[in-house]
Amino acid sequence: MEKAIKDDKISDFRNLVNSNSSFVYNTYHNKNGKNQWNIICSCMDWITVSIRYLQHTPGFEENIDVRVMQMFSLISAIDLVSEAITQLHRVFINPRTLPFSGEKECFTNRLFDEDDNSYFKSIRASFGAHPVNLNHSDCKRFASWPYDDHMDNDELTVNLYSNKVGESDLVMVLNSNELFCFLLKRYDYLDVLSQAITKLFNDFKLNLTRQPIETKASYLEQLYILKNESEIRLNNDYYNDVIDNLIMVYEAEPLEPDLEIKAANYRRSLKLLIDEIKINLQLMNIIDLDNDGLLEPKSDLSRKLSYELGKFYSWLHESRYDPLANYYLKRFNEETDYIYDFKIEDPVNTLFIKAKIMLLD
Repeated sequence: MEKAIKDDKISDFRNLVNSNSSFVYNTYHNKNGKNQWNIICSCMDWITVSIRYLQHTPGFEENIDVRVMQMFSLISAIDLVSEAITQLHRVFINPRTLPFSGEKECFTNRLFDEDDNSYFKSIRASFGAHPVNLNHSDCKRFASWPYDDHMDNDELTVNLYSNKVGESDLVMVLNSNELFCFLLKRYDYLDVLSQAITKLFNDFKLNLTRQPIETKASYLEQLYILKNESEIRLNNDYYNDVIDNLIMVYEAEPLEPDLEIKAANYRRSLKLLIDEIKINLQLMNIIDLDNDGLLEPKSDLSRKLSYELGKFYSWLHESRYDPLANYYLKRFNEETDYIYDFKIEDPVNTLFIKAKIMLLD
């Protein structure tokens, strides 16, 4: 083959598909009752396999039989790319059309009046896919042992015998440079697919920015609105987790009077974070939150209890038995002279907000 081919393009395409808070997954894992995400993953995987194989194909052997099988492996890899590109086209652009339909640009001296898509299939069939069972026009044909009657060893020829008595043989020539042309056009189509995905994402964002998010006077009610909107607007795990944590803070039952004053001040301080989430979701600007540090106060105590806090939060969120849960609470009580009176019987939300206001000291 004349040129080298690299896997950068399929790697970039995969990165695009997985970007934007998994927009493609969220859109296509259940598209009209079908899991098209699985189609997308399969196509990307086999394009990657094929391109990486083509990056490392050895030079053609002098031995004609070995060279024939090398050429068939080359054809098969190209066929995998072509089929995968067709499937991606159906998912992202139009399920009722084929890319490159009617084009006749890659093959010269073609034996049959077929477009590139169909003629490639004829080449694939004749040079190894099913050479002993070919259908052409009104008769069955069978490919001969491929032979080399050219100066260039990346060309092969087969005679296509007919099952009709007296019918002349047809001669088909295979050239690897023409195969590369066919491959490159299809591999480059990933750029077209990337543009289609980018447009779909931009249209999705634009549509949602035009839909105002409802404003509520109650922080808790506002958070439930934001939770629903976050799921609609890309369902980003980071935003979902922050909102869920905020809901735990605002759903907690009132504490002892002295502690409740701290809790109320803490809740008021979180307004900046709630407003930022609402603004970002409205603008479909799903970026790191400047004020997320408000939810996790930093202090000498937070550094001192960093191990216990990490385990404590995991225990709360996962609702799973942890034999060391009492130990975490004991450590919190010891470090704060039992001011917050952490108890294993406390509701989850109560334990959560106690831990938050403890770190304010």
